[in-house]
Amino acid sequence: MRDPRRKQVAANAANTSAPTDSFFDEAVREGKEILAQMDEAERGQFRLGALAHQVKTRYNDRTLAKFAAKLDIAKCTLERYRTVYRAWEGKLAPGPISTSYAALRELATHPDREKIIRENPNITKREAHERMRKHEGAEEERTDGAKTAKEADDWLKHNKRWFGSIVASAQNISFTAEIALKCGPEKQREWLKAIEPNLVEHLREGAARLVELANLLDHLFEEAEEEHRAKTEKASGRKSRAGAQETGQATA
Repeated sequence: MRDPRRKQVAANAANTSAPTDSFFDEAVREGKEILAQMDEAERGQFRLGALAHQVKTRYNDRTLAKFAAKLDIAKCTLERYRTVYRAWEGKLAPGPISTSYAALRELATHPDREKIIRENPNITKREAHERMRKHEGAEEERTDGAKTAKEADDWLKHNKRWFGSIVASAQNISFTAEIALKCGPEKQREWLKAIEPNLVEHLREGAARLVELANLLDHLFEEAEEEHRAKTEKASGRKSRAGAQETGQATA
């Protein structure tokens, strides 16, 4: 009986051999030519990314790794080339690419990259980096703005819950106190057996704090109303002056 381990070793050995796909061989030949005459703008990297994209890969067959090995470059480098190519696939005008690979790489994730290259095909890496930096800054501002809005909304909900809890407690205390005040004198004298004298002062302090809070809220509402009235009068005054100016100009 054949040793299953020997069978597995043979399978692994077969898996390390180069693919027999004819395009693979052609891609290796072209890739080596590109690497041998890579220009200063390194536009050949974009073509290498296209080749890496077009090479047929199968699950767990390590085709890309074999392709990179044949070209004598790192697999991760070839993957980066492929990622940049896929970002631009179908977005560049037909024919020779005048944009440097470095600029294409900088703009690979920009949502308006196609428009940017169409308007400025010779954009430099530095210019592309600046466009990307501005986009990321604007995106960060939008994210921060959304975060700030969410925090404000969370704080508003917290305040509503906080004050709702105070009002509910005050209403409950008022209801309970009202029931106690309606008790007869005999029942009220029985409280003395259960209530410590010093607790009465705590009751008074708690009531005073609630009254103080209610007075503060009245004051804040009055201030807000005054501010609103002042703004309304100011806006009305500006509107009246603008109308008078228009009337004067029409008369003249």
